[in-house]
Amino acid sequence: MNGRDESAEVSSPHAIEARASRVGRIVAGVAAVLVLASVPAVGLSRFASANEDVLEQTQHELKHSKHELQEAKDKYRAQTRKIRALQGVMNRLATRISRAEQEILQIESRLDKLQRQVMKLQVRAALLQAKLDERSRQAYMSGGVPILYVLTATSAADAASRMSFLTEMNRRDAVLARKVRETTDRIAQIEAEVVRGRQIVELQKRSLEMDRKELQRKMEQSRRLVAKLSGRIEQIQIEISLMRPLAVCPVGGPHAISDNFGDPRPEPGGGFHWHQGDDIMAASGTPILAPFDGVASVSHSFLGGLGVYVQGEYGFVYNAHLSQLGTLGPVEVGDVVGYVGSTGHSSGPHDHFEWHPENGPAVDPYEFLMLVCSVPL
Repeated sequence: MNGRDESAEVSSPHAIEARASRVGRIVAGVAAVLVLASVPAVGLSRFASANEDVLEQTQHELKHSKHELQEAKDKYRAQTRKIRALQGVMNRLATRISRAEQEILQIESRLDKLQRQVMKLQVRAALLQAKLDERSRQAYMSGGVPILYVLTATSAADAASRMSFLTEMNRRDAVLARKVRETTDRIAQIEAEVVRGRQIVELQKRSLEMDRKELQRKMEQSRRLVAKLSGRIEQIQIEISLMRPLAVCPVGGPHAISDNFGDPRPEPGGGFHWHQGDDIMAASGTPILAPFDGVASVSHSFLGGLGVYVQGEYGFVYNAHLSQLGTLGPVEVGDVVGYVGSTGHSSGPHDHFEWHPENGPAVDPYEFLMLVCSVPL
């Protein structure tokens, strides 16, 4: 450590510009010294010694200032690389978390179906067993021992008839017993599958919890790094707003973008739909911003919960699962139109973000988001 405030050196381009200005003044000083060198020898003799000292000092300050300027630039670039690398890690974590959550939901849905199937099979097995027990009771009431039933026949024809009857009853009993056994075996198989499924879900939930904690740590690390570059971020956002459809990141705080556009999503009543946006994970209550000038309007739906549209000149965006609304009606880029939440069909706080260019179908917004969110707010 050199004892200087590192954040002050790398905080924004203003520090770099200040040093550049200082370099300019120093160069001007050098030029002044050179001009003095053109004065006639008689006038210059009185200042020769002083000018040599000034030149030497100016050269030293120029060299030192150039060194400081380069050092500040290097530190700024290093910090930017760290933030971009960290953002990539957080985005991959967010994608993995999102897909793990959906996989857990799918497994749990299947386990529920299997459990209902087990209940139906248990009822069937009980009914079959009751029939089998009834057959045993009837056989007992008919004489208990089949041979006695045959020996008590009144004629050979009667004996043959009774033998045929016993054979058919035995066949039916065997079929009934086989059905009971098959049903019981199937119940055991499904119950074993349910147990294995529960174990898989438990392991995935533990892994998911670890990923969530890791994402929180990365977000905190990102927050510390970003604090050193807030001025530069603002400048980048202004530049981007002039040439990109999204002028600012729609989530105004530490976040992680899940690249999950087009993923299949199960629905509560069965079936699934294709995911029409990207999920931007952030803490509940994080501001959601208008990414361009337009008009904000509220939306309510079962899947999306509380949402807000921002209709702009070249299309509209849709944000879902809000905890509460912000400014509605005419808005400017960067205005808070809502806050991150988990309303509707949601497994945790995030902004479901859709981009509809030219008011048409949703398109994958990931690359557009990367242009404005690769360095978080």
